[in-house]
Amino acid sequence: MTEKKNKKSDVLAKQAFIKELETRGFQARVTGAPADITATRDGQTWYFEIKMTHRTDRYFGAATMTEWKQALKDSAHYRFVVVKADEADTVFDFKEYSVEEFMQYSTIPPFKVYFNVPVDGSEAPLRKRGGETRAVLLTKEGFHKLMACYESLKDA
Repeated sequence: MTEKKNKKSDVLAKQAFIKELETRGFQARVTGAPADITATRDGQTWYFEIKMTHRTDRYFGAATMTEWKQALKDSAHYRFVVVKADEADTVFDFKEYSVEEFMQYSTIPPFKVYFNVPVDGSEAPLRKRGGETRAVLLTKEGFHKLMACYESLKDA
């Protein structure tokens, strides 16, 4: 039985980009947070957020608020890397963007509220569990704060 490949996995792209960074004199490793790859060179730490696609025309994706928080905290040492991969994930084309460059391609959509409803017969509502989620439980106050924030951004 052959193992089914996860088409959304970017593991091979990250490994290939680490090799690319090593050719540029970086020491790099996959870290996940505050970016996919953390690298050092000349005593400076750099962060690389990998966004991989198999698309050949345009790539529609997302970057989390956590990623943007670090990007804006240290924009001189943070790069978004769009990786165009072939269907076999053997050839990778890397395009690096500075924070300022990537902002030109980025938008903030209306906020979403996610739900997690049990369908197994239990009625236990979701509660924030220690360390399992960074999500915030929805409240009326929280919702109104988000709406006010979004409306102020639209009006700017």
